[in-house]
Amino acid sequence: MATAPNGSPDLGKLGDELYQHWERAMSSWWDQVLESPSFLGSMGQNLEGAAKARGQYERAVDDSMQKLHLPTRSDVVRVAKIAAQLEERILQQEDLVLDLKDQLARLEKEAVQARIEAAEARLELRETLGVLRDELVAARTARTAAVAIPSGDAPAAAPSVAPAPDPKSAASARGRKAGA
Repeated sequence: MATAPNGSPDLGKLGDELYQHWERAMSSWWDQVLESPSFLGSMGQNLEGAAKARGQYERAVDDSMQKLHLPTRSDVVRVAKIAAQLEERILQQEDLVLDLKDQLARLEKEAVQARIEAAEARLELRETLGVLRDELVAARTARTAAVAIPSGDAPAAAPSVAPAPDPKSAASARGRKAGA
């Protein structure tokens, strides 16, 4: 027993010692009870009986619900599974639609870019044709000027340059050849 410095018993330490003694005694008793085969057997039987009673209760509730034409728990579970599957399919379809929208936007951008590039190429061709036309007109003008100014006693022979074909008449000639 614990004593205080003045010789009287220390009640705080005494209470701690009593508690530790009680805890050891209870621990050993519970260890014996929990290791006892008869206790464990009776607990197992008790749990088994409770599980059987619960199963019978659930079947009785389901039977009552069916007789009242109300959905049973299994019906609700089945509907919940179907709803979850439908939700998953809807989410997959939404993802697919978003992917298709992204692809469509990309294709539209590519198509617009291709049209812009084609228009730029046509403009470059028009400019080139305009420059070539101007050069051809200048060459014709120079040729006619050279022919018009004779040099010396004999008339100058005109260079044999065939006139440039008209693009419209060339296209119509191709059309006549293809039709013939």
